[in-house]
Amino acid sequence: MSGNDFKSNLIRLVRRFIADLPVVDIVNDGFQTISSLGRIMNNPVWELSAKPELWHMDQKKLEELRFKAIKYAFNYHYDNCNFYRKYCDEYGNVSPKDIHTIDDVLEKIPQIPTEAFKKTMISSIPKERIHTVVTTSGTSGNFSYLPRDYGSLLRLGCVVVSYIANVGRLKVLKEQPRFEGETSKVVNYFLNNVYVSIFLPHPNEASTWFSSGFYGLIPFMNMFSIPYDFHLSGFRFDPQKILRTIKERAKDNKAVFSLGFHYVFNELMKYMDEEGETLELDPDGSNLCFNVLGGGWKKLSGEAIDKEEFRKKIVDHFGVYEPYVLDVYGFGESNTVAWDFCTERNMHLSPAVLAVTRDPDTLEIQDYGEEGLMSIWDPTMSAFPSFVISEDIVRLTEPFECDCGVISQCVEYRGRAKKAELRSCGLKMQQILTDEEMRNLTILKEKALRTGIGL
Repeated sequence: MSGNDFKSNLIRLVRRFIADLPVVDIVNDGFQTISSLGRIMNNPVWELSAKPELWHMDQKKLEELRFKAIKYAFNYHYDNCNFYRKYCDEYGNVSPKDIHTIDDVLEKIPQIPTEAFKKTMISSIPKERIHTVVTTSGTSGNFSYLPRDYGSLLRLGCVVVSYIANVGRLKVLKEQPRFEGETSKVVNYFLNNVYVSIFLPHPNEASTWFSSGFYGLIPFMNMFSIPYDFHLSGFRFDPQKILRTIKERAKDNKAVFSLGFHYVFNELMKYMDEEGETLELDPDGSNLCFNVLGGGWKKLSGEAIDKEEFRKKIVDHFGVYEPYVLDVYGFGESNTVAWDFCTERNMHLSPAVLAVTRDPDTLEIQDYGEEGLMSIWDPTMSAFPSFVISEDIVRLTEPFECDCGVISQCVEYRGRAKKAELRSCGLKMQQILTDEEMRNLTILKEKALRTGIGL
């Protein structure tokens, strides 16, 4: 037996072994242990982030725990971030001793405008604890430099994995009778058939929030020999090569899991139109082909992209199941994440963060349902104080129990604040790909912050 045959057989055995394990129970037991340790060690941030029931938690209990986590995080950042401590002093001489209720959080804990991150490095951790640096940028070329430590990344991972294990998994089992309601069959199928098609540069080459999310996934994919491609590696966009690669990979790996910016997908679809090409990857969803889209919905020229129309284009061009075309919302200044894997297409916001909208002119907190600036207090970020007022105009609901089983707020992205810099990562990638309106890829390559640079 050759070395390659031995490796293939070993991987096959490991995959089968993992598929036979009660994976969800193991994940939830692990999360519960972490959450319990957080409670024992008086660290409500970990207690909150690792709650297995986070996405369907009793609202009163959630609000109590989230308040404790925000207060804990405020105390931590006040003690460890010189910039933020001075900011609190100038804001009204606010300190942790002033925070006793959720109203104190809303009225007293200062939020930082995202523009501030373009002016200086804001950090609550020593340089040796910085694992990577995420950048966001505007059309003017001004970059925000946003450090990440392992703790911040792991807590985000807990929130995401908890959703997949306890919400997304159940939706797939309900919709796909071929798995007979058995999680082990889904895991076994996915491990043996998935191909990850990534419409981004490699995370070693770029520092956008979307690209950096793959740091933790690459070792896992390598461990189980899961095939993957970063289609913009080397900062080159070659639609002919991308399409050829997807076709070849899909012959042996039916579960094509595609992720990337809307604009890159759009450029590939333009090429497909020119060549008269379409794919037929997964019309009924039985292959579990997911398309996960993140980044800006608005072109720099101001032309809006209609979500439903764009989703239909994805379905028509790639031949995929419409409910598995997902939109993701997030921004680099926090661990805030939301997605619309929901029967009602509601974009559910992570319950770990406290979110409100503010009037763009007065910055007063608004009632639910009003359009305003997305403003959050995110306790899961330890690298810097993620108490921020973004430039995104959104509409927020109050927390409610959705038919999909999630209890959370929902967010509807409405656009950018007037005169705000269009610094969406997706728009930056659009700058790369369009000659007439955008900059050349090499410009971003020269400016993209890599781990450790500039620190």
